[in-house]
Amino acid sequence: MPAPRPYPLRRSVLGPAGREYGLRVALCVAAATALALALHEEHWYWLPTTTAFLIKPDMGPLFSRVVNRFAGTAVGVLAFTVLAAWCGGTWWPVAVVVAGGALIPAATRHIGLLTAVITMLVLSFMHTVGDTAVTVARLVDTALACGIALLVGHLPRLSDPRVRVGHRFAVALRATERYLRHTLELDRPPRPVRPGPVHLAAAPDPAAAHCAALRHTAYRALAEARAVAEAAAAELPGPYGARRHDWLAVLARAERIADAATVCAVRLEYGVPRPPDAEVHQVTAALAAMADALEDGRGHTAPPLPPGPRGCRSLHDVMTELHAIHTLTTSAPAA
Repeated sequence: MPAPRPYPLRRSVLGPAGREYGLRVALCVAAATALALALHEEHWYWLPTTTAFLIKPDMGPLFSRVVNRFAGTAVGVLAFTVLAAWCGGTWWPVAVVVAGGALIPAATRHIGLLTAVITMLVLSFMHTVGDTAVTVARLVDTALACGIALLVGHLPRLSDPRVRVGHRFAVALRATERYLRHTLELDRPPRPVRPGPVHLAAAPDPAAAHCAALRHTAYRALAEARAVAEAAAAELPGPYGARRHDWLAVLARAERIADAATVCAVRLEYGVPRPPDAEVHQVTAALAAMADALEDGRGHTAPPLPPGPRGCRSLHDVMTELHAIHTLTTSAPAA
């Protein structure tokens, strides 16, 4: 059975994080296109294309992306200029293309190195068709694109890290809620405990496979939330620097919730009595409510959470961590 989608596409595109990213890209591309057409008509598309690439949120902190992009372009332009001055004939651009193509697989490990290699490839292609005066224009366009990305990327209402990080945490909590609810609703006989070696079942259990897929989805969503939280922690302070939440602490609590759900599944598998339906509904509803509150990253709409049930240790642990997340996301963030 295929793993379920961690979150609906519509929620991802039309939610707060999707709207913020779309508006940021639109403003950056519009500003870059207007500036490029005002400066020059030839190769005008370089500037908006570079700007849109820099705004991509899945390539690390914005400032780091900008620095590496400009440094890589400068190194590529300098290396190409040196080769053009020292080498003659038409053979050396072909050699640069061959060498650059061979270096691309290794260069993908660092955005600066990849930028330098691609810059030399592009300049070699342009030199081959007779356009030999594009090196300076390429460097200037990259510098302008970096400036636009930094400016628009830190505008108020467009650079709040709580929006994109909170969205990822909402995705992770919803995936964990589905996993926990499925675990508690799954009706199967407990696994017998016998002394001696453990023998695996010959036939796969579809219900167990679906439960494993839900667990994998939950932990994958948590890993994506960790990547976004670490990137947000490395961003420049910006206009929201004094109102950042400690997202890594929130992540630790969310991971403990997923661990508690896994422990609950193991206990039920070995015959621990299933908790009452009222307690199950209370905990899963609290998880869903917290996910909805974190969708915009601020958590101010989170309703008061009930105390954790005492009859099930795993559900009590889930509610304890939810209370901690509620405190971390509604209290005044550290400067």
